[in-house]
Amino acid sequence: MSRIGWNGQILWVDLSSGEHRTDSLDGETYRQFIGGKGLGAYLLYRHLGANIDPLSADNILILLSGPLQGLPGPSVGRWSVVTKSPLTGIFLDSHCGGATGRDIKKAGYDAICIKGACSEPSILVIDNNEVSIRPASKYWGKGVYATTNLLHEGYGDGFSVYAIGPAGENKVRYATACCEIAHQTGRGGIGAVLGSKKIKAIVVRGTNSVPAHDIDLIRSINRKYIADWKTLDIDFKKYGTRHLVEIANHVGQFPTRNWQNGYFDEFEELSHIKMEQEYGVGNHHSCPHCVMRCTHAFSIPDPNDGSRRVESMIEYETLGLLGGNLGISDPLAVLQLNYICDDLGLDTISAGAVIGFAMEAYERGMLSKSEIGFEIGFGDANAAAKMVSLISSRSDIGDTLAEGVRRAAEMLGKGTGELAVHVKGLEVPAWDPRGRLGQGLLYATGDIGASHLRGWPPTSDPPDRPAVDFVEKLLSSRFEKTLKDSMIICHFTNRVPITMEQMRALLNGATGADYTLSDLETAARRIETLIRLFNIREGISRRDDTLPPRLWEPQTHGPRKGMRSFVSKDDFEESLSRYYQLMGWDSMGIPKEDTLKQLGLASQ
Repeated sequence: MSRIGWNGQILWVDLSSGEHRTDSLDGETYRQFIGGKGLGAYLLYRHLGANIDPLSADNILILLSGPLQGLPGPSVGRWSVVTKSPLTGIFLDSHCGGATGRDIKKAGYDAICIKGACSEPSILVIDNNEVSIRPASKYWGKGVYATTNLLHEGYGDGFSVYAIGPAGENKVRYATACCEIAHQTGRGGIGAVLGSKKIKAIVVRGTNSVPAHDIDLIRSINRKYIADWKTLDIDFKKYGTRHLVEIANHVGQFPTRNWQNGYFDEFEELSHIKMEQEYGVGNHHSCPHCVMRCTHAFSIPDPNDGSRRVESMIEYETLGLLGGNLGISDPLAVLQLNYICDDLGLDTISAGAVIGFAMEAYERGMLSKSEIGFEIGFGDANAAAKMVSLISSRSDIGDTLAEGVRRAAEMLGKGTGELAVHVKGLEVPAWDPRGRLGQGLLYATGDIGASHLRGWPPTSDPPDRPAVDFVEKLLSSRFEKTLKDSMIICHFTNRVPITMEQMRALLNGATGADYTLSDLETAARRIETLIRLFNIREGISRRDDTLPPRLWEPQTHGPRKGMRSFVSKDDFEESLSRYYQLMGWDSMGIPKEDTLKQLGLASQ
């Protein structure tokens, strides 16, 4: 096959034997699954057997570039990771900024598939076509910041570093892995998978050029995108995602005290302007060659050593889950909690959800001080910091909470399941579906569980009318996101919307293929359906496409007072059935034979 756009090489590394090899895929497979999420889904489905323990050596971790990686396109400096999640037990994809994806592509690979496990702490080093596994005991136990800096000292800035912290080493089920300190593959426990394989870090350097079929076309689209970006006058441009606190609160979507409401009275204390004035240093840790530069750093006292200062890089989701969801309004406290989680390698969304769950359970008398070891009510930032440490080290009550809210509730009992806010085991992100029409359906049907990155409702209207007539628009949004995650293009291109026609032109310009708009929709449908087949193989059915009890309770405060995620359970069931119908699945969410044939999946 042509090397244009795709390298045509998949690197397989067996950590147990220390051996590695390269495989090639036929051109039709690339055309059908594109790259990133799509190619990862194909490889995971084909090569991972059913019912594999995600934390066993048999699980496969796949790092992927896309056909646009390394090219001068708009916001394409991202990459993907696909595996079976130790938190949910189903398909997981996560998408990350930083240089690792570019280096994978320039090293000559479309994907790096890692299986097996090392017998001792190790580093996987990929230097173009040279692959080696090296000892890492001197880094084991260290945080992400120290590990990344030490590896750069040892290997030089020509390499990119993707590392885990102690939470991953201890197999916390929502541990992250981190690329160049500022960029996390955050959800679902990818850090735990690496920890189970005894891989502390993956260090990559690629120096090959990346050709394209029509580089001038790609550059022209990028120039227009940059010109449009420069004309914008929006808060996102200056503050990144932090300005969304006020917006989410205004529409009743800001998580408050373990999702008891979607409005936080003290939200102004977490103001993006105030935070910028008091702690902003203006540093950016953004993706390669991205005009947005949305990742901002804040200078704060080191929570572990007040005599020095460190940088905390915080996003909206963290302000929601470690701020409002815990009843904490002190911006410094939230910035410090974020820094601690990032250094230990913890997903701030799941960590905030789990701690909020524990706080409410404590206040309701379902968890006692003797069980926890200290008091942990809403608003107590010191208690939250203690809990983060216990979770990361799996000590005392932290060992239970390291399992995530679904398993923790099952282990604790006492009715705590009513307080566990998750879908399919993945904790809900910082957008309350009781505040926006259609959000609940996107969460319920998410392939990885509750995610705000599986499409987005094209309205800010409340869920005060039936959602069933809205499903087609929600599905179109999901398909667009699936394509972005496969090509790979940043989600934030919704600020200057990249049209489907531009996406088609970029993909054809990179690969020389002749995709039509219809081909792109079919590819998205194919990828979503293959992932559904994977999840069905792991036991998922219609009963799992649902929402937790808390999100069926009406909000009692704020602009969405009285709102539930849907106007009724009947509306939810009708909307879910309509979603299945539009996907070509049967009433139980199982893809029909005709659908599989149309998508070329009948033999999968």
